[in-house]
Amino acid sequence: MADLHSTLVHIDINYGQAARLSPLVERITANNPSPFTGPGTNTYIVSDELCTVVIDPGPNEAEHIAAILAATENKIDFILATHTHEDHSPAGKPLALASGAKLIGLACDGLGEHLDDTFKPLHSVSDGERLEFGGFVIQAIYSPGHIKDHVCFLLEGEQMLFAGDHIMQGATVVIVPPHGGTIGDYLRSLAKLSGTGIKMLAPAHGHLLAEPDQVMAELSAHRLKREARVIEVMVAQQRGTVEALAPLVYPEVRGDLIWGTHVALWSHLQKLVEDGLVRRKNDKHWMVGSTTAEEIWEWVGEDAA
Repeated sequence: MADLHSTLVHIDINYGQAARLSPLVERITANNPSPFTGPGTNTYIVSDELCTVVIDPGPNEAEHIAAILAATENKIDFILATHTHEDHSPAGKPLALASGAKLIGLACDGLGEHLDDTFKPLHSVSDGERLEFGGFVIQAIYSPGHIKDHVCFLLEGEQMLFAGDHIMQGATVVIVPPHGGTIGDYLRSLAKLSGTGIKMLAPAHGHLLAEPDQVMAELSAHRLKREARVIEVMVAQQRGTVEALAPLVYPEVRGDLIWGTHVALWSHLQKLVEDGLVRRKNDKHWMVGSTTAEEIWEWVGEDAA
């Protein structure tokens, strides 16, 4: 991905401490750093004298929950989650029990890995819905891609987008089919958000990002460049498994991140199936679309399945 350093707005991340980002917004970062969460999961507190809203409450970790309750003085009116992955929504239930806050978002559908089924929203948001909280308004924007039930939240007035895992600082997000999102969904969601007047991106992992349209254009270009490499490898190989093809598409990746290349390639291949450029026999074996499945399996043999 292109270097987004020029768009980064650096405000120190200190675990357990609230950092002021704007007149209405504070950030508390959970101490759960990893290759897939960056420095940790950001919980955002949006508040005025009338209402306090917590966005992405984070993992169910006692120190993080205590920090949120301390920063809000145990006064939380609503808790929003961009999605129900284990590092984003599980703190919602204990925070709601401690403060009486109401949960808002999209419930886990029970499919896929690392999903949190404890997040039971009192209200399920719809695309474009404007939620009025005290003296501010937050708009829900349906943004499938990272997973299919992902929502970004736009703080109107400040035009700050709480991007969840749709956009993260310093890396591209993981997209896990089939129960998660797809690259096609992700690119369409980026296009949907681009050019809408967003002034600042507040990702769930990493620092604030200015120049949102530039960031989203670079993310889209990066994914399309990777797609071109997938097509190049498929044309050269004609067929293969994700495990065999991934090192050819992502030769630079090593160690713990290899799993991410497998799911990313899977999602790219799924999009190419939708585009009519690639065929698949099952989730393991893929082939170029210019050759029929019958011809491929005459060569490979059904024992390969």
